[in-house]
Amino acid sequence: MKNSNIEIVDLWDHLLINPAEISTGSNTPYTVYGPFFKKFKGQLDKVNFDNEEDKDFKFEKLKDLDDELIESKLVTKSKTIFDEFLKNINFSGIGICPCRPGEIGAEKLLESFSSSNKITSYHLARDFPSEDGTSYLSGSLRFGTISIRSLWKKTLLLNLINEDTKKIQSIETWQKELAWREFYQHCLFHYPELEKGPYRKKWNNFSWNDNQEWFNRWSEGQTGVPIIDASMRQLNQSGWMHNRCRMIVASFLVKDLICNWKLGEKKFMELLVDGDLAANNGGWQWSASSGMDPKPLRIFNPYTQTKKFDPLCKYIKFWIPELSGINNSEIINGDISKLEKINYPSPIVSHNVQQRIFKTLYATI
Repeated sequence: MKNSNIEIVDLWDHLLINPAEISTGSNTPYTVYGPFFKKFKGQLDKVNFDNEEDKDFKFEKLKDLDDELIESKLVTKSKTIFDEFLKNINFSGIGICPCRPGEIGAEKLLESFSSSNKITSYHLARDFPSEDGTSYLSGSLRFGTISIRSLWKKTLLLNLINEDTKKIQSIETWQKELAWREFYQHCLFHYPELEKGPYRKKWNNFSWNDNQEWFNRWSEGQTGVPIIDASMRQLNQSGWMHNRCRMIVASFLVKDLICNWKLGEKKFMELLVDGDLAANNGGWQWSASSGMDPKPLRIFNPYTQTKKFDPLCKYIKFWIPELSGINNSEIINGDISKLEKINYPSPIVSHNVQQRIFKTLYATI
């Protein structure tokens, strides 16, 4: 860029801490989130949250440039990329997506989340997909329309004005979610092979069924398991899915349908507005038990998850209107009679049966 007098400055503004600057006592990368978070928080005093010039970087004013010409070219190119994105995806419910484009949209989301009681009750509402309990800033972080430093600085300011212990704990719960993003980015930085396969190498020997019809039914939200179908329909129509639901559908694809987690990872990246390689990969490996999580085997029961996190079936009935007249207890227990169903399929698999099959296959590795 010498011909245009543009200085290129390379720094880790995408993250709070450079992955090369945080390690265990034995000088190795962290592979477990808990210890990572403790060390991570201890190093945050080194972070410049005020957007002032860092002592290691000097930004010089650009010279001899036609600002209007540059801005025009950048806007035109950005619009072309965005239009192409919408053309390829074509979400039918784009207005339903809670993420908002652009810097102004991101700032409004942050203001809404932090000025109301959403952030101070985040620990209570974040797991319920029918509630307005999350920040919806994941897309903004993915596209870089808001800085991670801005988000963390906001939590520090809120901590200063809140004296209620529960509110402070709630703010820390959101901080921990931001730190999960940081953790997965660090993992991919130190272990780039995660992009291609599992962290736990034994999973390379797992006998996946990879039933294409089952995978298609899962992708389309036609499995006959309400919480799975509601979640996938939200993704297909809006380009976004509640985080609790991401864990439920991922577990179902891997542990019930016994399909390779890489298939789900790819599908998510094709559709998610906030699709981020590191976070998506880390989340899928967590759900598949193939990643760095110290708990080797975790299986979600979709019906138990429904009872816990969508007990009134508001989320399910919004995304699956054909179930709007069905009794909640029948949806939760998975025993909807054929006579009551209107254009809604029966479950393609039995969770209890598939769980036993999966555990048998897991035992072989």
